[in-house]
Amino acid sequence: MPYFKVTTNVAIQEPRMSKFLEDMHQFVVEELGKPEKYVMTAVDDQVAMRFGGSDAPLAFVEFKSIGLSDTKKLSTAICDLLRLKLNIPVDRTYIEFVDEPRDKFGYNRTTFE
Repeated sequence: MPYFKVTTNVAIQEPRMSKFLEDMHQFVVEELGKPEKYVMTAVDDQVAMRFGGSDAPLAFVEFKSIGLSDTKKLSTAICDLLRLKLNIPVDRTYIEFVDEPRDKFGYNRTTFE
């Protein structure tokens, strides 16, 4: 059930958007070892945003999963991904990590408990 969403003020045009979503998806599969069929990724680009008094490229990331661990390692890897793929400086990214309880995440008319 991993969910990886990037909200950014950067404009991402096709085919770059499709490739970035694919890269995000693969990132989750590799970093968390979760089955691909449960991974969801989303991007909300060109959002009016400011961070530290500037509208220079920035991102807010929501990263949710059941059984999240080693968020420091994930933080480094996510920041590097955004820097490499979207040219967002690592010091202009906030990440919200949420370790979801199994019974609080629904899928296919049930939960993951």
